[in-house]
Amino acid sequence: MKKLFLLFGLALTMLLTTSCGTIYQKIKYSNKSIEISNPCQGEEMDFKLISLIGDKEEQTMVLNCRLINRGVNKDVRVGGNFVAYDTEGVGHNGISGFNITAKTDKKVDFHINIPGKVVPRKVKKMAAITFDIDDCHIEMKNVPIMWKKIEKENK
Repeated sequence: MKKLFLLFGLALTMLLTTSCGTIYQKIKYSNKSIEISNPCQGEEMDFKLISLIGDKEEQTMVLNCRLINRGVNKDVRVGGNFVAYDTEGVGHNGISGFNITAKTDKKVDFHINIPGKVVPRKVKKMAAITFDIDDCHIEMKNVPIMWKKIEKENK
């Protein structure tokens, strides 16, 4: 009977530790301290921040986002006029943007590699990130960075 309780306790602990990371991530990105401005919300483009992931070893960051085109099918320019500042006041600029195909009312996930490197123990969030999606200017403030070691695939 003790072995059964021990096994059950171990299984429950493993389940909680694996699911807590997912719960923490959802709480972190539904945090009300993140401010997102999208003047085109509901009419032209719906924008959603998925995550800002930082690679601890490479000291780089990737912004993961989603958009939904509310107009006709079209190629959309993403990332124009990109400007980002970390909490240390360092600017991370220099991408020219890229095109993606956005069909009507379909979710399109995309990512933006934020230029430059930062020290993970000093920078826990980005103070401001702004960029264009076609004619819509997206602004985000107080975006937390989820720092983790990202495994590289062996090729």
